[in-house]
Amino acid sequence: MRKFRWLEAGLLLWLAGGFAGRCFAQNGQSPLSIMPEQQSGITALAEMIQQELKKEKCEGLPCQVLVSNFTLSTGETCSACILLSDSLAKALVPLPHAPIVVGRDSFASFMDKERIPAHYLDRQEALVWITRELRATRLVFGTLVPKGDSLQLKARVLKHENFGNSTETSKEIRIEIPVGNLGGGFVPREFYHALPKRDASNYDAEATDPSSFQRQGITPPRCGNMPNPEYTDGARAVKLSGTLIIEAIVTKQGTLEEARISRGLPYGLNQNSLRTLKNWKCEPATKNGIPLAMVVPIEVTFRLDY
Repeated sequence: MRKFRWLEAGLLLWLAGGFAGRCFAQNGQSPLSIMPEQQSGITALAEMIQQELKKEKCEGLPCQVLVSNFTLSTGETCSACILLSDSLAKALVPLPHAPIVVGRDSFASFMDKERIPAHYLDRQEALVWITRELRATRLVFGTLVPKGDSLQLKARVLKHENFGNSTETSKEIRIEIPVGNLGGGFVPREFYHALPKRDASNYDAEATDPSSFQRQGITPPRCGNMPNPEYTDGARAVKLSGTLIIEAIVTKQGTLEEARISRGLPYGLNQNSLRTLKNWKCEPATKNGIPLAMVVPIEVTFRLDY
């Protein structure tokens, strides 16, 4: 079953960035950087990962490795986590017989596009899906544990050529490095960044506080014909239930334009939902009886009923 509703009560929260995830700003702190003694530890970690890959003859073009963000114990990532993951990916590239390393910019762009909350990425099936989507055959993932003046990095390799039922992970590899100047970079944040501010001026659209609707004579948009997006095979296989949020402009003509994911779900459910919204038929918002274009968030809930 799929359920939809306008988030009228949540619109103000969205405008304030409530669905964008937590992002970390330095706020005047020194920029984070990797010190030489930290880099030597990361290089050692890369060499141990390379040994795991060599055990299964994973090298060269057939073996494409994706390095995911390190995470905190909460499952969220952090600025230091991302910097260390970038450094690990770079350290893998020059090793003898190294695999092809998928660019970290591709991973970052994918996560910003899909906007999947961190708690879904704790599931191995979701990691497999991300790896497939980025056309990799191996995934390096792990956690970062601050321990006083040091950091413990724990990493595993998710490995299986076809990612079938026998998908497995390597043994856990651990190293410790000094904190250095990374200490300000452990604030939890989601894998994705805040959405850029939308320019809806072409539609003369308003983003209005729902609590002021009655005072301003505004009637929110209504959609009477809302076809359901279908489950994907991947989502059905893992029995995924969850809610995604789409932000769209409901124009004065009642069409939905420039829909984009504010908070997403894995396994292609974002794309299914965006395609389906193109077929919705709506009545526009009105202000004192006059049609009004409006930026609105839309909640789509997926739940399998047996």
